[in-house]
Amino acid sequence: MRFDQVTFWMLFAVAFGAWRWLPFQAAKGVVLLLSHVFYAWWRPEYVLLILLSAVVDFVAAKRIYGATTQRVRRAWLAVSLTVNLGLLGFFKYTPLVMETLASVAWRVGGDARMFELGAWVVPVGISFYTFQTLSYSLDIYRGSFAPVARFRDFLLYVTFFPQLVAGPIVRASELLPQLARRRSLTVAGVQTGLYCVLQGLFLKVVIADNLAPQVQSVFERSGGVRLSPFEAWLGTFYFGAQIFADFAGYSRIAIGIAYLMGLRFPENFRYPYLAQSLSEFWTRWHITLSRWLRDYLYIPLGGNRGSSGRTYANLLITMLLGGVWHGAAWTYIVWGALHGVALAVERALDGGRPRAGSSTAPSSALAGAARMLTVFLVVHVAWVFFRAQSVGAALTILHTMFIAPVEALAGGPATAPWFGLECLGSVRHVLLLLPLIALHAAQWAHERHGLRKTAARRMWVAVACALALMLCERASDQPFLYFQF
Repeated sequence: MRFDQVTFWMLFAVAFGAWRWLPFQAAKGVVLLLSHVFYAWWRPEYVLLILLSAVVDFVAAKRIYGATTQRVRRAWLAVSLTVNLGLLGFFKYTPLVMETLASVAWRVGGDARMFELGAWVVPVGISFYTFQTLSYSLDIYRGSFAPVARFRDFLLYVTFFPQLVAGPIVRASELLPQLARRRSLTVAGVQTGLYCVLQGLFLKVVIADNLAPQVQSVFERSGGVRLSPFEAWLGTFYFGAQIFADFAGYSRIAIGIAYLMGLRFPENFRYPYLAQSLSEFWTRWHITLSRWLRDYLYIPLGGNRGSSGRTYANLLITMLLGGVWHGAAWTYIVWGALHGVALAVERALDGGRPRAGSSTAPSSALAGAARMLTVFLVVHVAWVFFRAQSVGAALTILHTMFIAPVEALAGGPATAPWFGLECLGSVRHVLLLLPLIALHAAQWAHERHGLRKTAARRMWVAVACALALMLCERASDQPFLYFQF
């Protein structure tokens, strides 16, 4: 069951009616039940994993809060960390471990078949709800939050259906107080909710799903047909647009549904391709994960409080684990490592450069555009590893993007035509990039030149999104990309 399916909106209609008109305690019970139905629709038996994680963290948090010694508090925190990270590690990373062992066995002449797993299903959204429940235990251990009295309220916080399987990663301090009493539904809240839902559906159904076949034609091309440099670059840009539209679209729908129920979720995307530095990119992309990694990993490691070398190491460790969080594949590890190295390099270069705003700091529009373009290209080079099926496949695409044109100019090995257009699709696919450019441009005008986001402008955007949803043909019905994480 997905946000872009009729069955979901039937479930939401029941949840909305119960939330608005039943006595509040009964309403929470109904929404809790429907949240479990939403998850069980995919794989009923894996609901038990969520229940186990929730029970462990609920009990551990109460023991941490009531403990009289630091030793007891640490022991219960260790229980929470062990169970949650153990479940995450077992279900998500066992295939990578076994695949690596099989490869080693094959290379040394052993029997690789002993490491074959057969069908292995990773519980959908396990990375999201694991981080969410962990943040609850960690916040209580730090003394920044008191445990909730009722397990039902805690379980509703964990399983609340709009953000259960793909975020945003909402912290207990943000959502649990909102579940204490029913909040009034305002006209402004309904308008904002509908706007977010329409925009999110547009991003997913019209843009992401129509770009998906073109992305696949580049990253999963078979039959020995070589890519041209133009196709490799265009396919990479298509994927950058697809993953933004897909994941930001999901987040916008989730935030919109919360608004329609009188609740508020944190922002998860802020037009990330406007970033003029890698550090700024991570304050705009998947914001709730970025701040989770910052608050619960980077800062506890020491952050930037130590030497430069220690800071660079902390950045690399944080981004490596961010890559591991995304999936059990070496491609994600390389992707995380690239971002970690890029952030360390950026910090080293910033150390010898005037800060923005000083009299000698580059502040022209041209300099800003150059920085933005640099970040955009670095992010998209890293996206190649994120999307490719293997590290080898990613390196082949990067070779086509960067090395093949140089080889051709130098009279080297024959390459595919420089401007092969097989992955281009039709002009319609290129035009799909224009709404994303327009949205980023509008945000730039808002941030840099004070363009107001008025109700009238939002209405026109909502109307345009609704018309596009009705008139545009959907090329493929794709699951949300982040369901796999």
